[in-house]
Amino acid sequence: MYLANEKKLLFIIRYLLSIIILLLSIALTTFLYFEHKETFEKIKQETEVRFFNEKKQLIKEQIDYIYNYIIDEQNSTEETLKKTLKTKIYDAHKVIINIYNQYKDIYTKEEITLLIKIVLRDMKFNDNRGYFFIYDKNGKNIFHGLNSELEDENLIKHQDSEGVFALKESLNLLKNSDESYQTWYWKKTQEDEHEYKKIGFIKNIYELDWFIGTGEYIEDFNKSIQKDVIKQISKFSFGENSYLIITDKNNNYISHINKGLIGENAFAKIKSVNDKNNLNAISKVINESQGYVSLEFYKPSTTTIESKIIYLKTIPKWDWVISTGFYENDVAVLIDKEKKTLALAYEKNIKELLLASFLSTIILLGISFYISYLIEKKLNAYKADIKGYIDENQKQYELLAQKTKLVAMGQMLENIAHQWRQPLSLITISASGIKIKKELDLLEDDFLLSSLNTIENSAYHLSETIEDFRDFFKPDREKSLFSMNSALDKTFKLLQIQLDNKQIKVIRNVDDLSITGFEREFLQVLLNIFKNAMDALESIPNEKYIFVDIYKEDTSLIIKIKDNAGGIKEDIIKRVFEPYFTTKHQSQGTGIGLYMSEEIITKHMDGVLEVENTSYEFEGENFIGALFIITMPLK
Repeated sequence: MYLANEKKLLFIIRYLLSIIILLLSIALTTFLYFEHKETFEKIKQETEVRFFNEKKQLIKEQIDYIYNYIIDEQNSTEETLKKTLKTKIYDAHKVIINIYNQYKDIYTKEEITLLIKIVLRDMKFNDNRGYFFIYDKNGKNIFHGLNSELEDENLIKHQDSEGVFALKESLNLLKNSDESYQTWYWKKTQEDEHEYKKIGFIKNIYELDWFIGTGEYIEDFNKSIQKDVIKQISKFSFGENSYLIITDKNNNYISHINKGLIGENAFAKIKSVNDKNNLNAISKVINESQGYVSLEFYKPSTTTIESKIIYLKTIPKWDWVISTGFYENDVAVLIDKEKKTLALAYEKNIKELLLASFLSTIILLGISFYISYLIEKKLNAYKADIKGYIDENQKQYELLAQKTKLVAMGQMLENIAHQWRQPLSLITISASGIKIKKELDLLEDDFLLSSLNTIENSAYHLSETIEDFRDFFKPDREKSLFSMNSALDKTFKLLQIQLDNKQIKVIRNVDDLSITGFEREFLQVLLNIFKNAMDALESIPNEKYIFVDIYKEDTSLIIKIKDNAGGIKEDIIKRVFEPYFTTKHQSQGTGIGLYMSEEIITKHMDGVLEVENTSYEFEGENFIGALFIITMPLK
């Protein structure tokens, strides 16, 4: 029995610590392996998202750069034109003064005039659009670089299409100044019946009692600038299979890597390889001025159709749409390449992990064997001492020696147990913690059933409410004929509870009229105006009213909505249709409602939205309030 226990003890001393270390090493290595694997899979997924987001951000930055460049060019257009005109006038003025000074003592004024005409006749600029004209101080035309038939005519009484006496204005400007800028309207050609706006520069010629001038049609100069802008940005590099696209207000290509598409309709080209949803998405983003769109399109220099993500932005004033994008397949190739790189790095990390784990295990096993060896050696030493003591005292001390040996062995085991207690305790606590968290379930069935019943009842009620709002906010695709009474009914159905809670009375005086337009957008306008009136009426302690009058006036539909909330302050009433302007707290208003309402009425309904303060009498009482007036054509 003693020999068997001694063998067990020696086995424990020699191998138990090593076995524990080996098991812990295997467990830790396995845990780290799967942790690395999970992290690797997560990184692969994040890489795909990151690549697409980075690519989307890149094309947005490219478009924003082009956009800012074009806006800068737009902003500097008039200034550039003015500088050009001023420079040309200075050059022409210098030529005239030189001719005058050179020949004033030789030739008559008529001969000098003829010589000046000959020289100026050939002085053209801005692709031969720019020319000079000269008048005397009585309005008589001395020289005209475009229409020589005007020469010797007095045009002092000439009015442009805006009713302005251009020559009188020129003479007034030059009374107290050597030179001045001026705007007027003039024909582009002799046969032209329409006049176009020009920006000009005029300068006194005191020596001859004349003034010289020139000008440029803003429309023509803008076209010239646009042409230069397109030429300049066509030089920008966007990377392989990426390029800039510019379309005009009619959606025709005016810049494209495929020159054969220039002048063709972009929507017609896109429509041939895309469904209606993609086309609607593009139209929506154009209306919103900027955004991302996914579509199908031909890859450059191929007949292959691939999925593409584009970012587009509208250019104000010029009605351009600029866009660029990337083919998803190109990004997928980069993602696959990155995934392969990550896979190689993952394999390398796993190898390093396994190697580190193996080396750590070997080192720990070596240490454990050494410790076991020392313990065994110490134990053997004790055993030898006990054996010697027993041999020395022979039989009389045999029992005492045996007891002493057992005590010594017990103490040794106690010491060993004390050394193992803390590591084993940590292992037990960790395992127990995992088990408790896994098995602990604090959710009661009664509570769960009660909550589900509550959710079900609430969801049913929400479903009914959602049905009302879903049709209201569904986007309009086409114009339709709708009734004013019906539109008001739908709006008040959404607002009735709030009107009742706030004790607001609605007085309707509505003719049975119908109009063709976007009904849901019109409902949004009504909703915005009524909401503003309701908010304003909250602070009114007395009777609260909203009056709605709808009637026909000539060929127009008139809608008047007024309240008795005291009106809008005069210093802000002109700003209520500005975007992001609001007098409410940030949590109550964004300042975008009335702005969007005016946009809908003016751009989508061909009407006008106005606001003013009004005083009126109702049931013997005088009131003051804001009056919103919508005027729309009855078609």
